[in-house]
Amino acid sequence: MRVDRFLQSHFTGAPYSFLHRLLRTGQVRVNGRRAQGGVRLQEGDSVRLPPVAWQPPVQESVKPLHPPDGMVRTLRERILWRDETLLVLNKSSGMAVHAGSGEAWGAVDAMRRLFEWEESALRPELCHRLDKDTSGCLLFALTPFALRGMAEAFRAGQVEKRYLALVRGRLAEDEGVIDRPLSKGIMRGGERMVVSSTHGAAAVTRYQVRQRFANATLLELVLESGRTHQIRVHCQSIGHPVAGDRKYGDAAFDARMGKIGLHRLFLHAWQLSFRHPHSGAWMTVEAPLEDRLHQVLDQLSAATSRKVVADRARPMS
Repeated sequence: MRVDRFLQSHFTGAPYSFLHRLLRTGQVRVNGRRAQGGVRLQEGDSVRLPPVAWQPPVQESVKPLHPPDGMVRTLRERILWRDETLLVLNKSSGMAVHAGSGEAWGAVDAMRRLFEWEESALRPELCHRLDKDTSGCLLFALTPFALRGMAEAFRAGQVEKRYLALVRGRLAEDEGVIDRPLSKGIMRGGERMVVSSTHGAAAVTRYQVRQRFANATLLELVLESGRTHQIRVHCQSIGHPVAGDRKYGDAAFDARMGKIGLHRLFLHAWQLSFRHPHSGAWMTVEAPLEDRLHQVLDQLSAATSRKVVADRARPMS
């Protein structure tokens, strides 16, 4: 058998260019000497093969031309409000806003596909962002004029975004302000973390207690600035991380919340208020909490009531 044929039988599926390179660089030897591909092996010959293993190259998956139809239909059902210039979507937790970072499609892609289904000439554009795991109000502009107007409103702080978040522990004060600069710095798991820093960008979050439970608190929060992961980092910085937060949260607390059905980040952009760029009317759009988050709150309420009853029944020492 020729040496090159022998290599083909050993490195199954390898292209000839790969085998030729092994021969040309002297990595294959017969009886201690460099071998050419045409040399024929004889019984008793000693063949030295290099310590490499041929693996076929990974075929890059071809990205479909459009987002999945199911994704587009789901998005259509979650539209909260729409007119000729603006649209507000109740984005679900787990849906990325943009494609990238392992996500083939984002909400903006699905929204544009929906408008293609409708044979509309309009091209939806995002006015702001939400984290992938945050649910709630997401605003789209449908015309260039509306996009410019809303971009200016966001820059001028004329858009109010209210969030609901379940955090660990019981906050003592009914309301408060977290005024701590934020900056990007620590790398964890390949992702850049946003951390409190005296040298970071100004970031202010106002909060008000909505409901207290035995070991958790439901907060309503308003952003006075729009930094990346602002609510999540600010809540962590005061010792009350958001439930279900895999990046900034408390694993033990999240495990307890998981036992009562919370398997996502409990952060929801429930209300968006802005002045309409065309009519000038002040508008407020609300996204209701999904049922499974209400169920978590109901279970926390029931557990808190049982604890109060038990505490009252405990004899005085």
